[in-house]
Amino acid sequence: MKLSELAQTLKLEHVGADVDVKRVVPLEQATIDDLSFVIDAHWLEKAPATTALIVQKKLLSRVQDRPCLLSDHPPLDAAQAAIHLGMLPFGLAPGIHPQALIHPGARLGTGVGVGPGAHIGDQVTIGDDSLIHAGAVILPGTIIGARCIIQSNAVIGADGFGYEFVQGRHVKIPHFGNVILGDDVEVGACTTIDRGRFGPTRIGDGTKIDNQVQIAHNCQIGKGCIIVAQVGISGSCILEDYCVLAGQAGVVPHITIGKGARIAAGTGVAEDVPAGATWSGWWGQNHRDNRIQIVLLRKLPELMKKMRSLLEKGDQNTD
Repeated sequence: MKLSELAQTLKLEHVGADVDVKRVVPLEQATIDDLSFVIDAHWLEKAPATTALIVQKKLLSRVQDRPCLLSDHPPLDAAQAAIHLGMLPFGLAPGIHPQALIHPGARLGTGVGVGPGAHIGDQVTIGDDSLIHAGAVILPGTIIGARCIIQSNAVIGADGFGYEFVQGRHVKIPHFGNVILGDDVEVGACTTIDRGRFGPTRIGDGTKIDNQVQIAHNCQIGKGCIIVAQVGISGSCILEDYCVLAGQAGVVPHITIGKGARIAAGTGVAEDVPAGATWSGWWGQNHRDNRIQIVLLRKLPELMKKMRSLLEKGDQNTD
């Protein structure tokens, strides 16, 4: 397909030569007839001069004579270009695989896909066009909205980790709540979302959860949040809308993270986080304060040497 044809299809501006493109590939693998995408200027240095690119509009002055399509969202438009070039993403089609186990009491909307080995429990409701991939387990009472994606081996609706220490042993506390997912939620592979002890655990519309995340009982997650791999969120936490938790962040119980707050990778959150704040460090604090402390900590050996030198001079002066 000519690059100009693809530009018309995707409604993007075309600059440079009108070359043929056959497929979309990663930038480091691109050769002639390939199409790739660029979001940062330094990526342009890695791009072969003959490779067609989908680039951020702000990079127009840097592309020189390259064949390019100008985009506000290059990764998204690259995916659409791949589809128009005949590339098919691997995925789950609508329909129930014969090896899936669906309880008669579950209610599935139209266009739902359920993969092999998936288990759908009693009184589960799944909205239209949602996909439940192979091996996922949706336990009784769970409510899943429309257009959700549950990746393989995710477990939604297991009992929370609730025990009371009585007479020398840990006594299990039954969980009577459920899990409610809004519309357009994605849950990554091997992620677990526990049911509430009494009320529900909630995940808001459009929230995207990566692989191997743990969300404990009675958490209330807002809309549009991003929760990255290996995050652990303890029970009864509140994440307001559009929070971002980077990989391996951890949150202690009963914490509120304010709207639009960002938690850096590996951060431990032990107190409420204000809306719009960026926190980092272990334990977590304002990112600017944490950076200052890290710089000072790295200078500590040099400061200690100077301190010893001053003490030694002081001792010599008293002799």
